[in-house]
Amino acid sequence: MKSTFLLFITVVFIQSFIYSQGKYAGSKKSLIGQVYTDYLELPAFKGWTFMEGGVANSLSDPEMITSNVFKKGTSYVVFFSIREDTSSGQFTIVDAVEIKGVQKGWTVRSSFCRQNKIENNYIIAWGKETTNEYIKMIKKAWRFNPDKRRIEIRPVKGIDCMNIGC
Repeated sequence: MKSTFLLFITVVFIQSFIYSQGKYAGSKKSLIGQVYTDYLELPAFKGWTFMEGGVANSLSDPEMITSNVFKKGTSYVVFFSIREDTSSGQFTIVDAVEIKGVQKGWTVRSSFCRQNKIENNYIIAWGKETTNEYIKMIKKAWRFNPDKRRIEIRPVKGIDCMNIGC
């Protein structure tokens, strides 16, 4: 009996790590699993400003993975979606990160970031705005893992993002 209980606790503990979509989604966790055809019409973002978005994977891949960034006040939300059926216009949100307290002079980027000068469209970075070609002062970073379909925290070392419109 004792070993069965211990096994049960171990399995639950492991599953909490394996299935951790929404770990960083905060108040937007309810987005996960939503299906949409136009990200600009998602009810959860009424009153939010669309900042940027893009295709994260290769266009030749059978699935299309996209990221979108929205802002309201000092909060940003970045979510990744997958269109599994290329003949369909429907995307499913698979994970999100909510970033609160982004003060003036700072921004959140996705789809235009690199790690060690190698482009990686799965990176999300909270960085200090600049007039240089790349934002190099990064406060916090995450990466969407396409195999596990979840967002994971990343060390900021070596991460920079293209400064769109510099």
